Amino acid sequence: MGVSVSVTGGGFVDDAAVAAVELDKAGQLDVAAIDKIVRDGARLRDYPRDLAAKYEEAREQTFYNEYVFLFVLGCVVSFATIAVDILVDPYLAREGVILRLLTTTPVTVIGLYAGARRWTTVMKIALGAGAVTFMGVLAHMALHLPAADAARYLLATATVVAIANITLPFSLRGQAIFNSAAIALTFAVVAWGGTAVLQQHFRDLAVLVIVAFATLPIAARVERLRRLNFLLNLRTNLVGLELVEANNSLRHLSETDALTGVANRRSFEARYQNEIAREGQAFDLSAIEGKNIGLMMIDLDHFKPFNDMHGHQAGDVCLQMVARSLEQVCDARGAIFARYGGEEFIAAIRADTADQIVALAEEARASVSSTLTRDCNQGRALITASIGVAIAPASAFFPREELIEMADAALYSGKNAGRNRVEVVEAMPFAPSAAAFEAER
Repeated sequence: MGVSVSVTGGGFVDDAAVAAVELDKAGQLDVAAIDKIVRDGARLRDYPRDLAAKYEEAREQTFYNEYVFLFVLGCVVSFATIAVDILVDPYLAREGVILRLLTTTPVTVIGLYAGARRWTTVMKIALGAGAVTFMGVLAHMALHLPAADAARYLLATATVVAIANITLPFSLRGQAIFNSAAIALTFAVVAWGGTAVLQQHFRDLAVLVIVAFATLPIAARVERLRRLNFLLNLRTNLVGLELVEANNSLRHLSETDALTGVANRRSFEARYQNEIAREGQAFDLSAIEGKNIGLMMIDLDHFKPFNDMHGHQAGDVCLQMVARSLEQVCDARGAIFARYGGEEFIAAIRADTADQIVALAEEARASVSSTLTRDCNQGRALITASIGVAIAPASAFFPREELIEMADAALYSGKNAGRNRVEVVEAMPFAPSAAAFEAER
């Protein structure tokens, strides 16, 4: 049994569905399996293959949902710190602007373009490279500043790493690669100033390394929480869909006859109001002028003797066969049909003429007669039906109960007249004003 569920990456994507996945309840991706994963704290590599694939899709969708914000945020922070450069050294600030324009800006443009083209790998690299190049700019600026200010700039690189580890939606492996690149570039830029400069700022660089490794566990925890949120959202969706399925199943059971599988009386009454009487819809008297409503009561002839002779199981099979046959006839003509109770069925139709309604009744009667025949006796029908038909102008707005009473009377008239026949009774038409009808409604 398959359930189609929209999987969201809650916790690191918005509530929009990112994919539709076929979940096999007999397989791995059911509620019980998700509960076990959550309870055991399974790692991503231990997930069922389909679930791991959907999580990776959700993670990628994170970039597409947030990449504009992340790139713009990084670019804004990079250029906003020019104000700090001006305060520290106005002459050096010009060089800082040029370096940012040559590094951070191209990376941001490439990342935004890659995101628009959905080049995931390029976008991820650009996202990490934006922060790394900004750290390189800070390290370069530190080389040309007094020792105290240089230390502050190098400590700022540690701040960038810490924020990136918590903010960027990378996997733990991706965060490790980012940290390694950030540390390597910062060390390389400082080392470019010579061994003496490297030794002078060794403590500041050590702080960068410590902060990078210290915040990695936080990044790992954030990643675990993302996975947990993903699983819980997925579980909620599954439970919700199971509830919808259960409600649909209950609704189907409440509107379906258990024996024959066709609609029951309750379902017929609801469909009659919506499709035949069309109550609750916009009222236009001209639209129903000349239309007719036909309601049929269909009763199997001598069904009790048939049951007594052939047994109740045969009687049940007979009812099922007759119900399917009548349902096909009614569906083909656009009529609604249901089992009314016992061996009695009911049908209704909205038609242009009374002749169309009578023709449907005759076709229904013939279909019952041909359902069970005795081959050895010139095909004589084993079961027949008498049908009472009540016809009324749609503009007369006869209540359903009155039409049922009229059809019932016609039915028993047909029974008394020999059975296996259609008897019709037509209501006297009258034309109430629209205002009167609206007042009655």
